[in-house]
Amino acid sequence: MPRPPILLITRPLPQARRFAAEAAAACPPHEALIAPLSEVVGLPFDPAVFVGAAGLVLTSANAIPFLPPLPPLPAWCVGPATARAAARAGFLPHEAGGDAVALLALLEAERPAGRLVHAHGRHLARQVAGAVPGVEVAGVALYEARALSLPEGLLPPDRRIVAPLFSPRAAAALGRQPGILALPDLLPVVISPAARNALPDPLATRALIAAAPDGGAMLRVVTDALSQNASAG
Repeated sequence: MPRPPILLITRPLPQARRFAAEAAAACPPHEALIAPLSEVVGLPFDPAVFVGAAGLVLTSANAIPFLPPLPPLPAWCVGPATARAAARAGFLPHEAGGDAVALLALLEAERPAGRLVHAHGRHLARQVAGAVPGVEVAGVALYEARALSLPEGLLPPDRRIVAPLFSPRAAAALGRQPGILALPDLLPVVISPAARNALPDPLATRALIAAAPDGGAMLRVVTDALSQNASAG
């Protein structure tokens, strides 16, 4: 009997475990392989930035564990996964459509009063502070994602591998791994065209792009990819 495809999950460990559980429940038979290419670590910051804040802006759930103790503030969240994490932490989420453009549109439409704090990582894909006239936003970096590498020989060259990639940084990190281009049946599944463009050409050419930039759309296209692999096997 052919061996099932490998689902290579390179997200930081908490998100990787969560996506592996979702895939186990929703996807065809596969072997989940969690191999983070980054780890999220806290940065020193001045908690005074949160004093008097009227709300939060969250472009990643990664920021939430590093927040200081806060009351149940409203939180404008980039997408559903971040909104769910904010709700679990006791905040009152306002959910955007899954990317920074949708988040800025939501802020412009709702025009919250008072000063908001954008809690983010060291590397920003999109600046929120100052991006919406009339909406006051201060930014503070709470964490950074530090690069890790795949262990040598981890990925067998004779197995089909589906690799979901949730950001351009994740796509670029996978493309930099030694020997990754020599894997003939590695299929990247990317969250956006920008993530596809961050891959080296051989991988970008065969990458599948999610219909929307959120976890649900990623899970659907991963399900399709694993189903194709199962049929092919």
